[in-house]
Amino acid sequence: MIKELYQIKLYETTLNVTQTSIDSIRKKNITKSGCRVYKNGYIGVAGTFGEATEDTWERATKNLELKIPYDYEVSKNAQRTRDLRILDLSPEQFVEKSEIFLETIRTEFPEFIFSNKIKIIETEVVLKNDENLEYINYDRSVILELIFKHANSVNIFDSGVFYQGREFNVEEILNETRQQLKAFNNEVELPDLKKALVVISNEALDKIYESLNGESLGRGTSMFNNKVGTKAFNDNFTFYGDLSDEAFHIPFFDAEGSVLENDVCSLIENGVILRGYTDKKNSKEFSVMNTASASASYDDVPTLGVMNINVKKADETFVELVGDEPVIFVIMASGGDCTNNGDYATPVQMSYLMQNGKYIGKLPEFSMGGNIYEMLGDDYIGLSKDKFAFNQNVLICRMNINK
Repeated sequence: MIKELYQIKLYETTLNVTQTSIDSIRKKNITKSGCRVYKNGYIGVAGTFGEATEDTWERATKNLELKIPYDYEVSKNAQRTRDLRILDLSPEQFVEKSEIFLETIRTEFPEFIFSNKIKIIETEVVLKNDENLEYINYDRSVILELIFKHANSVNIFDSGVFYQGREFNVEEILNETRQQLKAFNNEVELPDLKKALVVISNEALDKIYESLNGESLGRGTSMFNNKVGTKAFNDNFTFYGDLSDEAFHIPFFDAEGSVLENDVCSLIENGVILRGYTDKKNSKEFSVMNTASASASYDDVPTLGVMNINVKKADETFVELVGDEPVIFVIMASGGDCTNNGDYATPVQMSYLMQNGKYIGKLPEFSMGGNIYEMLGDDYIGLSKDKFAFNQNVLICRMNINK
C-alpha cells in the first residue's frame, strides 16, 4: 500500500472596492489536505480542511473498498521545490499601495466609478508520498480585478482594469489605466476596413483548447480528428502546455505528480498539430505522451483537466509587430462561438482604437469573426515579446470586422 499527500494552502488578502475606495478587507488562511492510498490497482481518497490526521488516512484506506480503479504507476523517486515568491510586501504596504492607486484615480478621473477587488494571493501546493516523491510549489502575486463605469452611463459597468503580477508597480498600472480612461472619453469610429488588425483575448482560442483534449482526440470527437501530425496553422504559431514560472499559481507538477521536461510541452509547433493534452489514464489508453494535465480537488481522484496553455512569443514587440497600422484592442468580447469547421464570431462590447502603440479612443460595439485556420494561419501576426498591456503579452491577428 502506498500513501500520498496532496495539499493546497492559500493565503489571501482581499480589498473590496466600491465607489473607487476600499470599503473592507478580508483575509483567508486555508489549508486543504487530501490523503490518497493506492493498493492492488485501486485508489482510496479522503480530504480534510487543515492538516491531515490519522482519521483522514483511515478514511482514505476505508475508501479502497469503493473499488475505484487506478491502475497507473504512482510518481516516485523525485524531489523538487520551486519558490516564486519574489513579491516582498507586507499587508500594510499592500493596502497603502492600493489606496495610492485608488486615490489617484478618484482625483484625476472623478467621472469614473471603480469597484470589485484587489488581492494579494500566496499559494503552496505539495505532493509527496512514501515512494520518495516530494514536490513543492510556492507562488505569490497581486491581482487587480476592477470594473468601472462612467458616472453618466446606464450600464452596470463599462469596462475593466485587469492585472496580475509578482510585483506591484503602482505607477506602471496607473499609466496604463490613465491611457485607457482618457481614450474612453474619446469616442471614435471603426476603421473603414473589412479586415483589421485585432488584439484578441484567450476566449478566441477556447475552441483550440477544447479540440486538443486528449480524450476527445482519442475517441474521435475532436475538431482536430485526422489532423494530428499535419500542418494547420502559421509557421510562427506554437501552442504549448506551460507549467513554467511564466504561469501564476500553476505548479510545475500536475495532480498525479507528472512533470514536463523544462516545464513545457508543445501541442502545436510551428503550425503542426503534434498532440493533445493528457493525463496518465488517457496516455495509457490511447498510447500517447503524458503531458502532465491531470487535475483534482484536494479530496478527489485525479482526472484529465484543462492544461495551462501559452503561445510562443514572437521576436518583436507589439509596436514592431503592428507598425503604424491602426489596431483594435479588444477588452471585452463575450457571447461568441466557434463551429467545428473553425468559423468563429463574437460581439465585442468594449474595445479601443490604437495606433503607434498609443490609445486613440473608444470604439462602438461591433462584431468580429474569421476562421481560426485563417486567423492563426495567413492572418496570424504573433504574440508580442513585451508585456504591452497590464503585464500581459498580447496576441494579434487579422479579423473580419462588421459594424
